[in-house]
Amino acid sequence: MTAHTVRLPRWLTGTGGAHGIVGLLRNPSGLPDVGRMARGWGLSVSAGFVCRVGMTVWAFDAGGADLVAAYGVATTLPVAVATPLLTSSLCPRVRSGRLLRIFTGLRAILLASAAATIMMHGAPALVIAQVAAAAAVAGSYRPIQAAGLPWLVRTPAELSTANVRATMMENTAGLVGPVIGGAVLAVTDPGVTLAVSAGVMALATLSLRHLQIPLLPMPESTGHWHLISDLAAGARALATVVSPAGTIVRAFVQTFTRGLLLVLTVVLALDVLSLQADSVGWLTAAIGLGGLAGGVIAGHVLHLARLARCFAVGIALWGLPLVALAAWPTVATAYAALCLVGVGNALEDGAAFTLVPRVVGARLAPAALGALELVIFAGVGLGAVVAPGLSQVPGTLPILLVVGLLLVVLAACYAPSCARLDRSAPEPGPDLWLVQSFPVFQSLPLVTVEQLLAASRREGYDDGEQVVVQGEPGDSFYLIASGDAAVTVDGVPRPMLRRGDGFGEIALLRSAPRTATVTASGPLETLAFDRADFLAAVGGSAASAERAELLATARLSRDDIGE
Repeated sequence: MTAHTVRLPRWLTGTGGAHGIVGLLRNPSGLPDVGRMARGWGLSVSAGFVCRVGMTVWAFDAGGADLVAAYGVATTLPVAVATPLLTSSLCPRVRSGRLLRIFTGLRAILLASAAATIMMHGAPALVIAQVAAAAAVAGSYRPIQAAGLPWLVRTPAELSTANVRATMMENTAGLVGPVIGGAVLAVTDPGVTLAVSAGVMALATLSLRHLQIPLLPMPESTGHWHLISDLAAGARALATVVSPAGTIVRAFVQTFTRGLLLVLTVVLALDVLSLQADSVGWLTAAIGLGGLAGGVIAGHVLHLARLARCFAVGIALWGLPLVALAAWPTVATAYAALCLVGVGNALEDGAAFTLVPRVVGARLAPAALGALELVIFAGVGLGAVVAPGLSQVPGTLPILLVVGLLLVVLAACYAPSCARLDRSAPEPGPDLWLVQSFPVFQSLPLVTVEQLLAASRREGYDDGEQVVVQGEPGDSFYLIASGDAAVTVDGVPRPMLRRGDGFGEIALLRSAPRTATVTASGPLETLAFDRADFLAAVGGSAASAERAELLATARLSRDDIGE
């Protein structure tokens, strides 16, 4: 019998690059902490959907539509208030990995307690209060994740892929979570469903047990809990990402539309299209399926030089399908439109959560992302609140047409600003690869390398010109960008230094005079790093510090120079 090999398509596996669905969901090689954070995110979102299924059914049985509405408000408002406060105040003061473990663990405990309260027929107010408390810390995960990822990746491409992977995990959880919740609810009751949600959240906590993220930089108001100033600084920074306030305006309108769709999808399915009740779930799933496809597309197109434009395209893809659906309200159009909305959501999400930290900088990223999350929750909440009234006047199709056109217009109006922002963003050029390829710097996170590169000086030397002289004090480390350099120790020639080689670390690490003379052999260009910048970058990574020490020791031993 002949064995046959089953080959999966490239769009699914990402063969030749980590852009397929499997490639995007797979743990990136050499970045275990990125994988841990993504798994924790996916599991926590799944647990949230399981909880939503169980709580919605329980609330309707216990108190009808009024209690369902109370549950919705109680799990939305606390998140909107708590998220910016927690992210802006705690991220720079507590290690992000520990924060995520604390938050997911607390959510698991609260959900388990709410499940027990339901099973013991406790007061509905107590159940909702416990679930609302769990929801209050839920919104902090994504901002903490987006702020921490630049410290875990090594290249801009890895950062974009990690953010796309987070969006893919969210969309996958949007499909898997409701299925789990519905399956459990089909054979048991809401109390057990909530207990299952708590169990999935516990798994999310366990998946984060080894997660390590460096302590993020403190805001300008260091040493004190200046919550208001931190939040204000984050909001101001967010407003500058795409001027004037483009990120805030577009994020609010897009999430307002998302809130509308939470309600209008039901009206669309049952009243406008006259479908069966189960079609509501299928239409909602179409957004998730589109999100998975959008993640694959984002994996291909998201690039540092077009993040802002991808954000604009994602917003437009929220609007155009809704315009088409309002104009041609058929079943096929509805499924296709919502699928395209999912594509736009994946593209917009991946671009926004990559763009904001890179534009505002590492110091302001937690506060800016917390402010963005506040905008998101405000938009979703307001959209869901006004949706029932708008479905009556002016009606479902007219309101879909209006918000769809508004999103398209916003995308078009901000397109020039997005193009200018992308053009002004520095491309990762040869200098970045040069720094990252030097062994001492290879283990440094992308943020540190970019900060080190931004503080560097490009210096040129003519043939025969001395760069450093043996016996003189040293205050810089040098990395050869082009050309060759001759090295002598006590007048004895040593191996030539070429592009990518570095020198000068011994004087900085040992606070000693220069141990060799380095002379340009032909035109020479170097990247020079000041003592403070070099030592701060290397000292912040145990692996880099060890490699620097090994390099210095090897050179001293080879040259037979004492310390």
